[in-house]
Amino acid sequence: MDDVGSWPRSTSEHGWKRSLGDRMWTKRTLPQKPSPHEEPFSQKHFQHTYQHPFRMSCIVSRTSPLLKQSFSRPRFSSCYAAGNGYQTTRGYTFAICRDVPSSFANALSKYSEDDEPVNLENAVKQHQVYLDKLRTLVPTYCLPALDEYPDSVFVEDTVVAVGNRAVITNPGHPSRRGEVDTIKEVLVRMGIDVVDMREENPEAMLDGGDVLYTLRHLFVGLSERTNREAVTILQNTFDLETIAIPFDKSNALHLKSIVTNLDPNTLVAPSGLLGDQVLDAMSYVELGYDAIRLPNMLACNVLEVNGNILAQDGGCEESREILSRAAVDRELSIQFVDNSEMAKVDGALTCCSALLLGH
Repeated sequence: MDDVGSWPRSTSEHGWKRSLGDRMWTKRTLPQKPSPHEEPFSQKHFQHTYQHPFRMSCIVSRTSPLLKQSFSRPRFSSCYAAGNGYQTTRGYTFAICRDVPSSFANALSKYSEDDEPVNLENAVKQHQVYLDKLRTLVPTYCLPALDEYPDSVFVEDTVVAVGNRAVITNPGHPSRRGEVDTIKEVLVRMGIDVVDMREENPEAMLDGGDVLYTLRHLFVGLSERTNREAVTILQNTFDLETIAIPFDKSNALHLKSIVTNLDPNTLVAPSGLLGDQVLDAMSYVELGYDAIRLPNMLACNVLEVNGNILAQDGGCEESREILSRAAVDRELSIQFVDNSEMAKVDGALTCCSALLLGH
């Protein structure tokens, strides 16, 4: 099936086909063989209709084999300038996710306070709800599970992307380093300018969960999984001020286990000493950020997508009320999702997607 049917089209010198008056772009690629690490993608991984908040519809359609048919993406930006001259929301154009592997119960876990074993069936159901909600906010491309890598559903750790550039990471735990190759393959075929950290400096290691991008800065947590060599590569790749943030590794896996952002100018961090230390290290006041403090640290991991918030329903009513009020005050929509199975293995909402920000 042709993505754009019989609509009028014109082909630019770069090979992009335009239709519906600049609202849809499609890129034709030649058939490619699937990666040896993945099964060919089925129709369910590739097709859905996305309704943009501004009521612009676009279709993302795929059939196997990998990236054989067109890639369609909306050309839009929901960024707008606030009175302080800063943008107040981001225009993400695409999300990459991955299905839960059958080996998920063996995922790495160090910080979770939940002693209950992972329930794989519940994990799959919760992840599907997450995907369904994400697909209402941004076109979402879900890769098949990699059963040989129990942590592979946490795709955020494999890539850091800003605009049309992306850094493929070298995950800090050796058991996760085989997850990145298929992500790299997808990004290259999408036309993203990819820098492979492993080729830049084999000593560098980075989990994407340590990188908080706010449009103005890249804050990079120096965790057990991320080092200063990786910070240098990010600084050299992106035209952004990149700030290394040390924090107490005994209390959290990643920087974004502690702090995320409700919008590009508002940070969300836990009440207490750990939150104080991280926010001070970020110099958030001097850099012009506001901060919302929550009593529950798990609730501090929120996912902002084009003016919409996905938050974790972690059972802390006070945190839920604070976030809801903050979203209303900023004219953001907010939805709460159950992420309890992911949390059993140190996972959070942001871990389960890699968002691409267009310009």
